[in-house]
Amino acid sequence: MENRPLEPGESFFSVVREDGDGNLERQDISAKAWQGPPEDAVGWWRGRMPERGAAKLVLAPDAVLVDILRQLVANQQQPQLTYLLALLLLRRRVVRTVDALRDSESADQARVAVLAIEVVADGQTIEVPECAIGRADSLRLRDELNELLYCEAE
Repeated sequence: MENRPLEPGESFFSVVREDGDGNLERQDISAKAWQGPPEDAVGWWRGRMPERGAAKLVLAPDAVLVDILRQLVANQQQPQLTYLLALLLLRRRVVRTVDALRDSESADQARVAVLAIEVVADGQTIEVPECAIGRADSLRLRDELNELLYCEAE
């Protein structure tokens, strides 16, 4: 495997592996040299080096992310994306759990597990239906989430 800097605009893969001491380490591999994830990979993803002078993308402000979550919950059309955004906001500590996962009755009287979360900034509660996310959906959801969450920095 060649050891060289990645060029602007070049595609690459990042792999996270556990070393012998239990520490995680990241390795970036050019797309040309990529032969699939190693068996000991904890995780991997594809990326692209930014072009020189390209606009930098930043995560939308927390208030905007919460508004997006509220809209997604109200629309009930993208349950996987909604659940993923709720988990992201939990991780960022923008929201906190009220009643971890609990059951709720949906409009058709079916029992549905929901994640009840409270927005830290205003104390309002949002109920997000629990959703299974399969490996086949992960790339599509990643792209949809990135499209929703990131904007160009000024």
